Amino acid sequence: MSRTTTTRPAVRSDPAPPSPTDERGSGNADTTLKPGGSAARHAIEGGLAVLAALTAMSGAGYAALRALGADGSAPLTQLVPAVTSLAFGGPVDLSADLTPKAGAGGGMLDMLGGGGGLSLGITGRVWAVPLMLTFLGAAVLGWCFFRPLRRRARPAPALLIARSVGALGVTTVLVPVLASMAHGSLALPESVSKRLGSGGGSGGGLGKLTGGEGIPSLDFTTDIVLTGFLAVLEVALVIGIGCLAARRTSLPRPVALSRARLKWNPVTSTLTGIFTALCTLGLFLALLAGAAAATGRDQAAKAAGALLLAAPNLLSAVLTSGLGASWQAGMERRRPEGGGMMGGLGGATGSGAEGGARQLDVSGKTVAGLPLWLIGLTLLVCLLVYAGYRTAARTPVRRAREEAKALLGRHVEIALRAGVAVGLSVLVIGLVSQASAGIGFSLMGNEMGGMDAGLDGSVRLPALAAFVLASLACYAGSRLRSVRDGGRRLRPRPRDRTQVREVSSKPSSGRRGSPKDTTRPRT
Repeated sequence: MSRTTTTRPAVRSDPAPPSPTDERGSGNADTTLKPGGSAARHAIEGGLAVLAALTAMSGAGYAALRALGADGSAPLTQLVPAVTSLAFGGPVDLSADLTPKAGAGGGMLDMLGGGGGLSLGITGRVWAVPLMLTFLGAAVLGWCFFRPLRRRARPAPALLIARSVGALGVTTVLVPVLASMAHGSLALPESVSKRLGSGGGSGGGLGKLTGGEGIPSLDFTTDIVLTGFLAVLEVALVIGIGCLAARRTSLPRPVALSRARLKWNPVTSTLTGIFTALCTLGLFLALLAGAAAATGRDQAAKAAGALLLAAPNLLSAVLTSGLGASWQAGMERRRPEGGGMMGGLGGATGSGAEGGARQLDVSGKTVAGLPLWLIGLTLLVCLLVYAGYRTAARTPVRRAREEAKALLGRHVEIALRAGVAVGLSVLVIGLVSQASAGIGFSLMGNEMGGMDAGLDGSVRLPALAAFVLASLACYAGSRLRSVRDGGRRLRPRPRDRTQVREVSSKPSSGRRGSPKDTTRPRT
């Protein structure tokens, strides 16, 4: 027996979620969640997340070096660990001992024992962070660390601690082992070898010391202790930021309901998503260049290798140029220490225009007729307005009591938090985007000159400008979101169409959350 009734389409017979007072957490996701697992399982999964991150970094580094043709200078089994160590912030040390030929110093070194007894010491250091490798490692680590928790019961705080300890422990072991593999001999190109052999100039004293044949190779090593320490610090930072920014995951109740997460999750999740999208765009361009290189274009291969290493570095220079940062790429020669005979040998390392410092204003470059700083400023304003819009959408609306007790308005609070986060991000990214390389020549304990090259940019003023600009732009974006929400509320809702549905006259099965038949029979 059945009767025909008229119901609204919003009424569905979906099973109701369990009670929000469930000890494992709230929401209907608990009905299909898997058990949280033991502490040992969480520790192993944390270690595997670090292993996956190191594998992604090494794979991208291998592809980049292969595209750049670096396999002709040293084995990639030595270069890949060196580049990965650079991605963690560790420096690479350079060294070599060069014995001049007899009579190479014009009689000067012969009197000092040249021609076999006297050697020229060469030392140097390279510090440059390939941010694309750093981004890939952080993204893979965050994905593998937090993603498995999505479909599990809410873990206890001890399980999250075990997961973090597993990740940090594996980092403490694997990264120093990887850094210890980064040692070998780097064969220099002929042009670079001759230029270094002449001390950066031509016809000088260092050119005579090397016999005019240049420096054929340099030995390179990494600072194992410093690299391991920085790696552990960065893994802890990724886990900490993930606890604030992760949205679709299950965290312990003290972490999920903490004041810091409730206040900063909308901002950090939005900014993290925007940064991830920009870096992913750079990775996509690198893949396109790699596809073009497969057709035999050498320049495309070099572009793909450069983007796989330093696409975020380039993006950082463009965006911070719009904030007033002045990026300078340059090279200059070191002056020798002291005077006398040793100063005379090192002081004649060249003259003229070739011996002076060279500077290149990167921020003053133009692209398609537009200055680089204008492009960076326009792109940054658009991104920050969107960030304010998305942050306002993810921030819960205050209740009347909360609004009355709040010291600042909702939009002002969102703008200030976004300004602080963007200012700190610009400060950190501006520092790690810089690069430096130096090499010095020493004889009998006295430095006789050398060369310094690098990419430098101001970070303090751009960080302050980023705070002000982000606050204003995110305030505008938050206001834009409120205007849109207000328009939605004022728009009249269309009437719901009725539909005829066959409803059984049998009593309901008594399941929790089943819809009640509150409609009246048609007459």
